[in-house]
Amino acid sequence: MPTREADADGAPRTVTIQDVARRAGVSTATVSRAIALPDRVTEATRAAVFAAIRETGYTPNAAARSLRAKSTKMVLVLLPGIGNSFFTPVLNALEEVFTEGGYGVLIGYTRQSRSRETHYARVIRAGQVDGVLVVTGNVPRDEEFVSVPDTVPMSLMFSEIPGTEQFSVFDVDNRGASAEAVRYLIAQGHRRIAHIPGAEGGLEANERLGGYCDALREAGLPVDEALIWRGASNFDFASGDRAARDFFALADKPTAVFAAADEIALGFMRALKNGGVSIPGDVSVIGFDDTEYAVHYDPALTTMRQPRTEMGRLAAADLLRRMASARDGSPSTSKVRLPCELVVRESVRRMG
Repeated sequence: MPTREADADGAPRTVTIQDVARRAGVSTATVSRAIALPDRVTEATRAAVFAAIRETGYTPNAAARSLRAKSTKMVLVLLPGIGNSFFTPVLNALEEVFTEGGYGVLIGYTRQSRSRETHYARVIRAGQVDGVLVVTGNVPRDEEFVSVPDTVPMSLMFSEIPGTEQFSVFDVDNRGASAEAVRYLIAQGHRRIAHIPGAEGGLEANERLGGYCDALREAGLPVDEALIWRGASNFDFASGDRAARDFFALADKPTAVFAAADEIALGFMRALKNGGVSIPGDVSVIGFDDTEYAVHYDPALTTMRQPRTEMGRLAAADLLRRMASARDGSPSTSKVRLPCELVVRESVRRMG
């Protein structure tokens, strides 16, 4: 829907690129360059332009409705990278629903690279896809995507990104589910419980850390920074392996550990077992996700199950709906939050 400001007599008018240029204190050519080629302007200029876009409500490429008379029948799915088993059932569900809807799927890996995010932002703005699904809350950085025309519906999966109210969101209650995981450990008699967060600064990691702290405080237990092993690069095996060094360095070791992802938990467990530590005899471990590896590890991992297949189907169906109605205006967005489920296996023992 075109954005409007009031003119001198109070009547609404469409915001123009000249308005953005005046607000940012730059030329219209610089505004165009910041939108189309953000890596060709300085960081300060880019920030000023995108701040002016947000403040004025300007919609770049507002004429995109008339330019995109033909559908590409393609959907872009953006992932942070390849190799994490967490995404497999999500992609299978997305591909199945989009195929049934007559759409092809283009997979893009951002690798948390600004240049790659900019590349995919250009692909979207150029009208090469009809819709976009961002699978994970770590990307995109919103200034790269603020100029996506509203004729290209976008959805976020697994975590909301602040400042992107125009996107549909499909996620889980990360904070509540994490608190439930820690409450389970407390119910099993554990009082000294450590936490391995995911990538520092990520929304999902912050929410799961918050849930860990919530459960401890509810039980009257202290939040001990010595038991929060930061420094994870991602939700991956290597981060769990690094956390094991923190475990071995402690004189007063925890009896249980809550990891923010299954791959972190399994990397941690492997390192401990290699160091002669028994799981769950010496320390209990609980994860988050319920990936395929969790049930096959020895001991099988107790974890919080995310409804990945269901979420993939719901997100794909919603995007199909929004793409079908995009040419008639701005289709309504959806905000869906699904519950997680505690899956009890063998990696947690009862104390006493």
